[in-house]
Amino acid sequence: MATYQMLYGDDGNTIQETYKHIDDVEREDGWLVLFRGRDAILRVREEHVQRFEELGTEAPRTAEGV
Repeated sequence: MATYQMLYGDDGNTIQETYKHIDDVEREDGWLVLFRGRDAILRVREEHVQRFEELGTEAPRTAEGV
């Protein structure tokens, strides 16, 4: 699992967010998609992504630590 930070937006309206517990990142057909397990938690057009970086990784969560 990884933690990512993303800055996205356009025309001066930007948002910076940190996403924790990300299992997978997919890029397809101009989309950037973040997954937790099998669930897509964020889908954003790559043209709006100004910065995307991995901040670190951590051990997977257990059922008890969810």
